[in-house]
Amino acid sequence: MLGSNKLPSLALTNIHEVLERVSSLVEAESQGCITLVRDYDPSIPDVLIDREQMIQAVLNIVRNAMQAISSQNEMRLGRITLRSRTMRQFTIGHVRHRLVSKIEIIDNGPGIPAELQDTLFFPMVSGRPDGTGLGLAITQNIISQHQGLIECDSHPGHTTFSIFLPLEQGAPST
Repeated sequence: MLGSNKLPSLALTNIHEVLERVSSLVEAESQGCITLVRDYDPSIPDVLIDREQMIQAVLNIVRNAMQAISSQNEMRLGRITLRSRTMRQFTIGHVRHRLVSKIEIIDNGPGIPAELQDTLFFPMVSGRPDGTGLGLAITQNIISQHQGLIECDSHPGHTTFSIFLPLEQGAPST
């Protein structure tokens, strides 16, 4: 198991507080080289999460996006979008949930190389020469500890990571 062996310290949390914390860190780190777009659904109810672990999970993805964008030698401005939505009747694993929170991290970087896409969440897999290959593996572990799901869709010029978190813990629909 990667990351902290500590079980999540769950509390009802507004997911936008997590996204705003990540946004403030990213804006400070990017020094104006990245446009950060917020596209939030204000109707999303609080979700039962470990706030600090979720910040770490989202921050890992956003930092990867920043590094991918900065690796391009093009003059276009990098853009990262943080989007939140709710989805109804969504299955995570073999459990159907009435309502889930969907968090998307979308960037306009070069995309993830095809040869890495199937092993993206494995430990020690990195697209950067100086990468440890642990960030996305840790992120997936955090999301799994929250009974969630993470997916990635990538092609040149567009990568989307989607995080799905149940909004009703312990009471999935059958």
